[in-house]
Amino acid sequence: MSCRRSPSHRGFTLVELLVVIGIIAVLIAILLPALQSARRQAAMVQCQSNMKQIAMAIIMYADANKGKLPPATVSDNAASDLAFPNGWWWPNELVRYNFIKAPSLYERPGVPTSSKRFSKSNVFRCPEGIEEEFLGGPVNGQGLYPTHMLNNGYTYINDTAAARDGIGIPSWYMLNTRGVINTSATQATNTVSPAATKAGTRIPPFISFLSAATIAQMNDPAFSRSMNKVRKGAELIMLVEAANNNWYDQGDAYPWLPRLGARHGKKTGDGLNAWTNFAFFDGHVSLYPSADFQGPNKDMPDRFYQGTIFYLNKQQR
Repeated sequence: MSCRRSPSHRGFTLVELLVVIGIIAVLIAILLPALQSARRQAAMVQCQSNMKQIAMAIIMYADANKGKLPPATVSDNAASDLAFPNGWWWPNELVRYNFIKAPSLYERPGVPTSSKRFSKSNVFRCPEGIEEEFLGGPVNGQGLYPTHMLNNGYTYINDTAAARDGIGIPSWYMLNTRGVINTSATQATNTVSPAATKAGTRIPPFISFLSAATIAQMNDPAFSRSMNKVRKGAELIMLVEAANNNWYDQGDAYPWLPRLGARHGKKTGDGLNAWTNFAFFDGHVSLYPSADFQGPNKDMPDRFYQGTIFYLNKQQR
């Protein structure tokens, strides 16, 4: 009988393996930037979705409160005020009254401030913001330019009171607000320094009451904010990407924004700017180059008041 020998199986040579590995490496090098770009685009879209949900929650809050807009913050050092025994922080109150859902830093009332638990699913968290573990706490300072780390982290207010109350919501987004620090009549124009402003030129949609001395001003009509003051909802800014609650500076006639956060898209050549989202009072969210809001210089006012209005009185332009 004759037997037939089966053919031998030859493996890959070292050269062939290296060629295959090289081809895979080239494909990865080609695809990785595209995948990274797609991931960042998805994060930007998620950020816009977050801001849209928050804007709608603010609108629902106003609808449920006869058109009145909430204060941005009330300091918890005003505990003697019966209306705000734990102060006020606008994300906390939107969650407390079920205008929006978000996980609290504290699982129950009365826990110590050291027992915080952050959640990646927080609607107030920008997916391209600086994560909690890289900052070690809320932003109390400020960055010098929009891409600075301190402009792209998070803030929460009245931490001790929040732990006592059991509701603490960190936010990577800030309302269009300025802080009142004394009872001067010109403070109705929303500036930190009354002497540095012209009466009636800088009235924001939201107010922060930063000390016990200013709580009495909350019932002053000059500090009242309501939806009927919104004339151009598609242009008046409600919400921005920022970390510091007091996030913009002011010139003689217009703001400039070194503390605005810039988290999306490609950075400018100097690395100081990128792209940022604004949410408006009609509920829409749009992306803008943060460099358009840097200054101050004589060319800035036109950029501020063509579709991006920061002050109530500028709606007449």
